Amino acid sequence: MGEFHEIWIEQCEAARDIREAFGLQKALGYLIGEKLLNFLRAADEDPAFAGELPRIVAEIKRVFDRAEIETYLDNVQRVGALGHVASDEAYEEMREAGAIPEDPVEWAEEILLIERAKKLLLD
Repeated sequence: MGEFHEIWIEQCEAARDIREAFGLQKALGYLIGEKLLNFLRAADEDPAFAGELPRIVAEIKRVFDRAEIETYLDNVQRVGALGHVASDEAYEEMREAGAIPEDPVEWAEEILLIERAKKLLLD
């Protein structure tokens, strides 16, 4: 892989593998709920990442159809790695134990990122 900002190519391939091995929801959570949101954060800071946004969005649309993307984005409860790796029960146990910080500002930022992802993937 030549450039770090092109890591999305490998991530899209990984999402295909995740879909096959673990199902659609895990793959959507991985690629959109974790990797795309991280990419959007990086794009705000680095023009190389921003320049790749149209390509990663196009590839995500090849990995998942519109209905799959729309359903995921309309129903997403958690994002990030724990959004697709941890079960609801495991997540709740970690939250109650204080292992997951409860940060309303971070939650608001994640909501805004999901809205940006919706605009990019569904417009």
